[in-house]
Amino acid sequence: MVIRALEALVNLQTSCGEGVALQQQLYTAYYQYGELLEQSNRRDAAIEAYETALLYNPSGAEAIDGLRRFDVYTPAPLTPCDPAEVGDALSKIPDYTPTSGSFIRVDGSKFMVDEQVFEVHGVNYYPRDTPWRRFLTETDVTAVEPELELMRAAGINTLRIFLWHEPLFTCPGNGAVPLAETFERLDAIIQAAATRSFRLIVTLNDLPDLSVYPLYDSPRFTNEQMIYIVQRYREEPAILAWDLRNAGDLDYLNGPFEKTRVLEWLTRTAILVHRADPNHLITASWQQDAEAPIPTVDFVSFQHFEDVELLRQRIAVLNGLTDKPILLSAVGYSTYEMEEIIQRNTLQQALEAGENNGLAGWVVWTAFDYPLTATCSEPNCTSTDSADHHYGLWNTSYFPKLAVDVIEMMTGAP
Repeated sequence: MVIRALEALVNLQTSCGEGVALQQQLYTAYYQYGELLEQSNRRDAAIEAYETALLYNPSGAEAIDGLRRFDVYTPAPLTPCDPAEVGDALSKIPDYTPTSGSFIRVDGSKFMVDEQVFEVHGVNYYPRDTPWRRFLTETDVTAVEPELELMRAAGINTLRIFLWHEPLFTCPGNGAVPLAETFERLDAIIQAAATRSFRLIVTLNDLPDLSVYPLYDSPRFTNEQMIYIVQRYREEPAILAWDLRNAGDLDYLNGPFEKTRVLEWLTRTAILVHRADPNHLITASWQQDAEAPIPTVDFVSFQHFEDVELLRQRIAVLNGLTDKPILLSAVGYSTYEMEEIIQRNTLQQALEAGENNGLAGWVVWTAFDYPLTATCSEPNCTSTDSADHHYGLWNTSYFPKLAVDVIEMMTGAP
């Protein structure tokens, strides 16, 4: 009855609800109906329901997963663009001019630049007003520059940033066809950071496609796009490392993928990236199963958002498993859930646990709190407040929280 009513409304080209598209409602209704049919062992009817759901949302992950369970899902071939369109896109993108300096290397359990140990004192960085999906599409570099100055004055020397392919490329049927406007924005951000002596850890596969052309199948166009990125910036010494996948362990711990499939992809990808760019280190910032990438990466990266005693235990385990550098690549505590003084004290204990136990550095999550108007997409604005908006070292007015005192103390900033 619900499905028939929604289809009737679509046929009438009308709408209902507060900005909720009828197409999405029909997609949800059909894939949920498919799940009920699947639970009742009605295979053919379930397949039909999932396929109908995809008529309303061709990239719907739930319906795709349902068809994959029956081993009947075949994605539509990627449509190539006209050669003239490809040529026009390629002609518009300028070459990247790298800055000067030395590349970061590994020596035992430490990072080295020239003959000096480099200790990572970093933050995971999105601009205050253009976080998450807005980072590559809307960031104004003139707004980034004062933020970089603020962080550098606190002694921060490393930024971890996040890339995803959709806003960087067009015409996936043709492989790697760059979008000039987005790459020019990324070029400018990298150069603005480099001129202020920041090092960058660049995450290559944030927000990947895990349904239609799953990342772990190594789709050709995805690999070509990734290789385009690393080749474009392979001579840029400000880049410390390529982080191949953010929290990829969650894709097998909480997601639908087998662990062996994810780790085999990680090995293949590390080989591809090293061949395309021998200048930069490779890591994979896992959240819970930090031991798994050890054989593949140049240094180990792990994330921690829990209590400090557990952090000490995790560091001890990792130290017992590898002599490679170990980086605490994301650590943070939200003031949505705790007072600033508790954030400060907990963060200090966590960073001291890392430094006292031989880690090569730490990267705090995150630099700034985010306004509720900056983390939403129309028409669903403003966002609902949550812990994710309040991990910052600085609040939305750029006023330092008490935790900034810890950063300045740990880095020796004046």
